[in-house]
Amino acid sequence: MSDDEFLEAFENTTLPREEWTHAAHLRMAFLYLRRESSEADALATMRRRIQAYNQAHGNRRGYHETITVAFARLVADAGRRLPEADFEGLRNAARELFDSEVLLRYYTRECLASPKARAVFVAPDRDEALPPVDW
Repeated sequence: MSDDEFLEAFENTTLPREEWTHAAHLRMAFLYLRRESSEADALATMRRRIQAYNQAHGNRRGYHETITVAFARLVADAGRRLPEADFEGLRNAARELFDSEVLLRYYTRECLASPKARAVFVAPDRDEALPPVDW
């Protein structure tokens, strides 16, 4: 599936639920970060689209603000380091992002599981900081 087809299926909420994987989340973030006019605009689009997709698929508790922002920051940082890369280039150069537990470098499980982290962005509670952003 091309990038355009992928985003169209995601935005129309026709992307099958079983295809809404960790890698698909990263692909969505990467594409919006490449296509929107700013990282802040890309993050706003990600929030809106994930929530719409989740609602369309009956997942009313699925959205997690801290995880969304943290991965957006990690993907944005990788994208800045790899300005010419397509998604497969990102996959090859930033393999750590594709480990769904990479956020445990920055957060304890307890922090990520908290209702507060689900509702609003929470800064990492481990020593390693997320990459800085301009949004």
